[in-house]
Amino acid sequence: MPLTRREFAALTAGGILSSQWLVKPSAYAEAKATSPDSQPAETTRSVTLLHFTDTHAQLETHWDYLPGQLPAFQQMGGFARLKTAIDREIKASQGPVFVADGGDEFQGSGPAAWSRGEVILDPLNALGADVFVPGNWEPVYGPARFRELMSRLKAQVTCFNFHEKSTGHRIFPPASIIEKDGCRIAFVGLTDLKASDRHSPDEFAGLDTSRLNGLSEFLNDLKSKERVTLIVGLFHTGLTVARYLAREFPKFDIILSGHTHERTTQSIIEGKTIIVESAGMGSFLGRLDVELNAGNEIVAHRFRLIEVSAANTPENPVVKQLVDENLKPYRERANTVVGRTVTPIMRYDVLETSADDFITDALRDETNVDIAFSNGFRFGLPIPAGNITVGDLWNLLPMDARIKVGWVTGRQLKDYLENELELVYSPDPKRLSGGWGPRASGMMMRYSMRAGQGKRVQEVHVGGKILDETERYTVASCERSGEPLDVICRIRGVHDVTFAPQTIHQALITYFQKHPVISPSREGRAYADDLAPVVFSQDSILSEGQRGSYQAWGM
Repeated sequence: MPLTRREFAALTAGGILSSQWLVKPSAYAEAKATSPDSQPAETTRSVTLLHFTDTHAQLETHWDYLPGQLPAFQQMGGFARLKTAIDREIKASQGPVFVADGGDEFQGSGPAAWSRGEVILDPLNALGADVFVPGNWEPVYGPARFRELMSRLKAQVTCFNFHEKSTGHRIFPPASIIEKDGCRIAFVGLTDLKASDRHSPDEFAGLDTSRLNGLSEFLNDLKSKERVTLIVGLFHTGLTVARYLAREFPKFDIILSGHTHERTTQSIIEGKTIIVESAGMGSFLGRLDVELNAGNEIVAHRFRLIEVSAANTPENPVVKQLVDENLKPYRERANTVVGRTVTPIMRYDVLETSADDFITDALRDETNVDIAFSNGFRFGLPIPAGNITVGDLWNLLPMDARIKVGWVTGRQLKDYLENELELVYSPDPKRLSGGWGPRASGMMMRYSMRAGQGKRVQEVHVGGKILDETERYTVASCERSGEPLDVICRIRGVHDVTFAPQTIHQALITYFQKHPVISPSREGRAYADDLAPVVFSQDSILSEGQRGSYQAWGM
């Protein structure tokens, strides 16, 4: 039968799980585990869904982190290998195969930023996805460029909740109905509901992602009027929010989740809905096989999270050529060595990362402030010990911006931290938004995740001294285009704001000129009394606070 949260947490705490079949009767009242070789008693047909998401413009094979494996750093992904993996799974399938792209493909690297997404288009189209949902980062180059890029995709673009703010008109079809071999699937796209509120104002000017009005009625019509075989949610909302939406809108048969980069190794069942999330960066491909009876009810399913490893996944030569042609104008710039690291630089932890420690240290060094902040980004490839290139820096921070400097009171600082923690750790999925927790240099934060809204911050030290709510503290972070002058890293009401002479990437290069060899490591700048020292999954701490949860990090 489907694993409970507690049972699954116990299994995943030890490492990566092998997949298994989960059999569900038509009423979904209970399910029985069976082997992949067993056959349902009645005549059934097979349908396969292949799912990739959140590649973040990583066109080429790259390092990724696989805790619990030896070696922990391995060469993974790249669009040419991802294409091979897709083709291999299609060939091995018994029935129709649908390929779904979960979004966040046009942002995440230097060449993507320098070309405003142009380098991604041809290789992405070559992967052959049937359907695409825009991620929260797709509008990063502005609304006009966003619409242009979406119009040039070969996949059908779908999103129920991308609207024009002024008129309320939907920008894309709310669903894409695709039929293969008599199987008629409705893919309903949803993107991060708070993206238009949390991103830089200029990126989402005139766009709104917050509206879900009419979704229940729409799903009912898909079944009754369109007579689809399955309703599949192609979500870019994050795993915890996807699970909540499955409970709120139980008409979804399947949800393919993206946005939080969770490495689910086994399906999650919410009511009757099957939910999976297929990690990110092109390092993994999700495969969900379902068995349908004569009444189009799912009677069995199997999920596999497939590693797109350089060791066993050769490159597709056609896609490889497309990638090389598109990256050629940018290789010299991207391959320029700027420094060296003795320790690996990584961004995976929900609480603190060596990547953000390095970035904020460089920012504070440039600006001489008390505290330097960075956004709690999820994306970014690991940099093993060795040389650091310009391309590496843009993989960690795939945008450039002016640096803002100002001051806030200790009270403002505490209120900001409480608000950000609520958006990351709220037990109410409707409140979740943004990336992981606040990251900073010059500040130590201790908190309790389960203390509740407005009560999580237990202790803050600035410059080694306990925070004084009446004291003034200078702060610095990157400008977000279109925001008011007195907003720095979402801290509102910052006083005496000015701009530093350098951009953030210029500050990183200057830092390496002063410190040619660095060795960043997690220092306990942010930690929670009621969480494990290292936390790689948001969902694991929001699902009854259990270590491990529905992901494969081997914590």
